This record gives sequence, structure tokens and C-alpha cells, in this order.
Amino acid sequence: MTDWQVDLLDGMSPAPTPEACFERIAAEAAGIGFEFCTHGMRLPVPITRPRTIMHSNYPQAWVKRYHEQCYMDIDPTIAHGMRSSAPVVWNDGFFANARQLWDEAQSHGLRHGWAQSHRDPEGTYSLLVMARSEGPLVQDELQRLAPRMQWLVHAGHEAMKACGQDPAREQPPAGLSDREIDVLRWTAEGKTSAEVADILNISERTVNFHINSVVAKLGACNKTSAAVRAAMLGLLW
Repeated sequence: MTDWQVDLLDGMSPAPTPEACFERIAAEAAGIGFEFCTHGMRLPVPITRPRTIMHSNYPQAWVKRYHEQCYMDIDPTIAHGMRSSAPVVWNDGFFANARQLWDEAQSHGLRHGWAQSHRDPEGTYSLLVMARSEGPLVQDELQRLAPRMQWLVHAGHEAMKACGQDPAREQPPAGLSDREIDVLRWTAEGKTSAEVADILNISERTVNFHINSVVAKLGACNKTSAAVRAAMLGLLW
């Protein structure tokens, strides 16, 4: 492990608050040449209203304008990050379908940027964007900094997730038994209780017992909700 990897891990050690954690992420970004940074994290549940945690040191005038114009809905950086974990570099072509957003971002000093998303096995998603006002990101610089930037994506995700837990709202679900997982997997495939009973060679009453247990453990309202929640939390793998 290199010195910078050790320093980065030390720097991302548990912070007392998400704000303090973001300050460390922004400091690391500044250390590799980016004056601006934003980090967003979205928790996987509840599915219809996922909790999102956003931090940024972008110019306040741009943050205000971004929200007023609902640019999040058309931001290609976010759209790319939701469907791919591959890093992306800002350029005119990337913002071809969001020209007004791109022109206004550049007018606020956000001219050269790099972004990468990360989604962990529990379904928590984050996006790290680093930007600067001067100096395009050339290939040599990208190759030299890529390992460090990607480490920051992963270390920042884990650190922000660790310090951003809300015990009152994000209690982890009770563990599922192997049999409960088996039942829930087949339920997620659309099988009825009778079909699951035939597949697992158990009684339908036993299947329903396990389903009721899973629903209670996951705080779900029915077996469909339980199957979706378990899948989003990575409990069915």
C-alpha cells in the first residue's frame, strides 16, 4: 500500500458528522487539484422516497440557480452515475443535451470536472463530482491521478455512510434465516405460496409462516414489499 493510500484511509477515518466527513473529502479533492467538490448519497429505502444526503462547496450562487432551474432532472452527470460506475470527464459533447446547464455552470467557474458513482452491495448509491475553474483534464493527468481519485470515491462512500447513519430511522433489519431467504427468493420470482411449498418440499402453511416472519423483520407491509426491500438491501444474494 502506498503512502497516499495510507494517508487517505487515515483521513477518511470515522468523522463525527457528515459535514466533517465532507470537509475531509473536499480537502482530498483539493489536494489533487480540484477546488470544487460535491458528494451525494442515496439510501435504498424507502423506495418511493429514498433519503438523499447532499454536500457541496460549489459557489452558492450556482447552487441556488441549479435548484431553481431543477437542473438535477437533466444533469447528465447524475444520469450517467445512476446507470454506470465508470468515471466520466466533462466536455461539450457530454453536455450536448443540456447546453444551458453547461453554459451556466461554466459561468460560475465549473469548467472542468470528473465524476464517478459507487453502489455498494446493500444498495446505497453515492456520486462524487470534482471540478475546477482552470486547466483542462488531460490524459496524462487522468492516468496519473485515476487510482487516487477512485480510492477517494470508495473511501468517501464508506466514510460518509458510516457517519451519516441515523439510528432512529435506519435500524438494520433483523437477520433472516436460510429458509426465510429461500422462501423470499422464490416469492421475488413471483411464485405463490403453494408453488414455493412445492419447490421447497414444505407445507404451504410453513411458507406463509416464513413470509409473515420476514415481513415483520423487514418492517414491510406485505410479501411483495418485503421481497423488494430485501433485494435492495442485498439480503437475497
